[in-house]
Amino acid sequence: MKENKEKKNWLELSITIISGILVLFTLGFLVYQLIYEEEKPPNIEVTLGEVLQKDGAYAIPIEARNLGTETAENLIIEILDEEGPEQKEAQITFAYLPGKSSVKGWVIFTKKPKKHNLSTHVKGYGTP
Repeated sequence: MKENKEKKNWLELSITIISGILVLFTLGFLVYQLIYEEEKPPNIEVTLGEVLQKDGAYAIPIEARNLGTETAENLIIEILDEEGPEQKEAQITFAYLPGKSSVKGWVIFTKKPKKHNLSTHVKGYGTP
């Protein structure tokens, strides 16, 4: 009985080797982070975009970045328009913000706010 062995193609062999190396480096990097990276509590940074008119109201894009390594849950951000005698406010809640990542959303005002009159405050969040 004669065995039929196929000779490996050089391209197939090189792709297999490169893929194996990439998997090993990725695994090594994840293990290194797991062992040596220091746990940091959530550190939330909020940025506002330009005011846009939408559907009879005024929408402002918002981005929240978590500079820490721990996850923030139920993140509540308040945006205040401090123009005039009465403060107008909007609020947005993000269910989940992993460490070293960002999330985007929109807040809505009924009257047009001026961007330089807006202030943001993180009202609260939880950690799992």
